[in-house]
Amino acid sequence: MANSEENELYMVKEAQSLRKTDPCAAMAWIITAKTMYPNSFNLQYEAYLLERDGKNYEEAAKCFSVIATNFPNQHTELWQEINALTNALRNENENTPEQEFYVKMYKHLTPEVQHNIFMHTINHSGDNLEQCVYIYILMFNKFPKSAITQAPRLLEMLAEGMKTDPDLYQRILVEEVLPMIQNKPPELSPNLACRLYTSSLEFYLRQIMDESDTADAWKNIFKVLMICGQMMGWEPFLPFSKNVNQNVYWEKLVDILSGSPAGSSQVLFYATTLFIYSLHGYIRNCKLRIEDAEVSHVLVEGFMEWSPEGDGSEVPSMEPPKFSLTTAISPELSKAFLHAAQCWQLLNTDQFQRDFSQLMLALPLAPWISRFLFDLAIYFGHRDEANKLMADMTTQSSLVQSLQILSLNLMQGSMTLQGFQCILKIISELPATQGQLLENMSLKGHRHMVFLPLTRSALVQYCVGAIISRLSRKVYEPNCPDRLLGDLLVLQQLNLLNDVLLTQQIFSLIKQRKSFNLRTLSTYIIAIDLIEELSHIWNTQLEDNFELTSSPISSGTPTAASGAVGSQNRRIGTRGADKGARDEFKAITRQQIARCNENVITLLANFISQEHLMLAQHIFGISQPVETIVIK
Repeated sequence: MANSEENELYMVKEAQSLRKTDPCAAMAWIITAKTMYPNSFNLQYEAYLLERDGKNYEEAAKCFSVIATNFPNQHTELWQEINALTNALRNENENTPEQEFYVKMYKHLTPEVQHNIFMHTINHSGDNLEQCVYIYILMFNKFPKSAITQAPRLLEMLAEGMKTDPDLYQRILVEEVLPMIQNKPPELSPNLACRLYTSSLEFYLRQIMDESDTADAWKNIFKVLMICGQMMGWEPFLPFSKNVNQNVYWEKLVDILSGSPAGSSQVLFYATTLFIYSLHGYIRNCKLRIEDAEVSHVLVEGFMEWSPEGDGSEVPSMEPPKFSLTTAISPELSKAFLHAAQCWQLLNTDQFQRDFSQLMLALPLAPWISRFLFDLAIYFGHRDEANKLMADMTTQSSLVQSLQILSLNLMQGSMTLQGFQCILKIISELPATQGQLLENMSLKGHRHMVFLPLTRSALVQYCVGAIISRLSRKVYEPNCPDRLLGDLLVLQQLNLLNDVLLTQQIFSLIKQRKSFNLRTLSTYIIAIDLIEELSHIWNTQLEDNFELTSSPISSGTPTAASGAVGSQNRRIGTRGADKGARDEFKAITRQQIARCNENVITLLANFISQEHLMLAQHIFGISQPVETIVIK
C-alpha cells in the first residue's frame, strides 16, 4: 500500500514539474498514472490543472466534471476552484482574463454538473450568509426552474440577514430576488411573507422620501404587495396607476373587507399600503412651488360667517367639517387627507390596531405620522389632543407653530391673548413669497377647514380674518367706539366684497353720529370704495353738525405713532364748513386715492404691528403690552 501511494505521488510530481515547460510530457505522465490509479484525486486534479493552464476549456470542463462528481466533499483544492468559478460567474461582465476562463469552462459543463456545483456551494457556505444568498441568485438566473423549490429557503435567509444588515438584504430582495420569482411566487408562511413585504415597503419608503419622482417606487410597492399576496393566496388587489382615483382603491378595499374574517392580514396590509399611499400624497402636495419658491400649506380652522339675526349657524354640528377650495391644490389635498383618514380609522379599530401599531413602528414614517395626526385632531375638533400632539412636533418652524396655535384658538370659538400674540409673531415673521389672496376663507352655516399657503398675502389675510371675526360682533353692541369702527374699516380693506353687511353696518353707525373720530384715515385707509363712501357721508351731511376727526395729512408711510389721537388731530365740521376745511378734506381724500395701488398686504401688516395695543384693547379690554403674554 505504501509503495502504491509513493508511486502515485512520484508520478504526480513528475507531471507537475513538466506542466509549465513540457505540457505534452506532463500529459503522458498523467495518462499513464490514471490507468494505474483511476480513483486518485491528486491525479484527476493535476489533469484538470494541466488543461486549465493550457486554456483548454472543453477538456478542462471534462476533468472538472469528474472531480466534482467523484470527490464533492473531500478536498480544499476543489472548493477553491469552485469559489473561483462562482465568483467569475457573479461578475460575468467585469472579468479578468483568469476569470474569463472559468466562465467559458462553465459553458462546457453539463447542466447536471452546473446545478450540482451551485448546490454543493450552498451546502458548504457555512456562516457566510451573503455568499450563500448570491449563489442562490446565481443558480436561479442559470436554472430558473430551481426557484420553484429553492426560493423559500433563500427568502428565509434574506429575512434572517435583514436582522443584521437591513439595507443590504432589503436591496437584494427587491432588486434581485423578487423580480426572479414574480411570475410564480412560492407559497410561504404568512409571518414570513408579511415580514418580506414590510421590509420591501421600508426600502421603497426610504426611496420615496429621498426622491422627487416617486411613481416608480409606488408601482414597485404595489407589485411587491401582489407578489406577497400570491404567496399567501390572497385575493389580488389593484395594480398601481397614478391616474386611478383613490376612491377606486378604497372601494376595492371595502369589497375585500366585507368577505374577510375579523383581523385579516390581507385587509391589514392592503389598508396599510393604501393609507401610506394617501398619506404620501397628502404630505407631498402640502408643498407647492409659488413664485419660484417651495411653499408649504398648513391645515387651519376656517372662519364662520356670523349673523346678528342668529340663524343657528353657531350651533355645533355633528357632521365633519368641509374643506374650502381656497387654492388650486385644495381639492387634491383634501381628497388625499380624507382617504388617509378613512384608512387610519379602519386600521385603528380593535381588530387591526395592535398589528397596525407594530407596522408603523417598523416603518420610517414618524415625521409624516406626527403631522397627519395633528391635522386629524384639528379636523375632528379635538383641541386637547391637538395641543398634546403639538408638543411632540419638534421639527416645525415658529411661524407654523404660531399659525397652528392661532387656529386652535379659533377652533374654540374665541381668540385668547395667546392667539393674539401668535398673530403678532406671524406678522413679524412673514416670508418673502407674496402669493395671492384666497377665496372662501369664510363660509356661512358650517365649520370648514382651509389649507393655508405660507405666503405673505395668505398669512396676513388669515390674521386679519381672525381679528375681524373677534371684533365684528361688537359693531352690533350699544355704544360701539369710534376707534373700533375705524380700525375695522382699515381691516375690511381685504374683505370688502366678502363681508358687505359688516361694512354697511359700520357706515350706518357713522351716519347716525354727530361726530366721528377716524384717526386712521390719512394713514391706513386707501381703498377707493371706502374713501368714496366717506366722501359721500361728508357731502350729504352738510346741513348737520357732523364733525370728522382725523390725523393731519401724512406722508403715506405709517409709523408707530401715526394713528395716535392727540392735540394734533384735526376736526373738520360740515355745518358752515369754510373753504379751508373743505379743501383739507379734499386734500386728504386725494392723497389716499393716490395711494390706492399701494400693497395692501404690507399696509395691513404694518397696521396690526403698530396698532396692536389698540387692537388688544378692542378685543380684550386691556391696555398692557401684549408682548408680556407668554405662550406656553
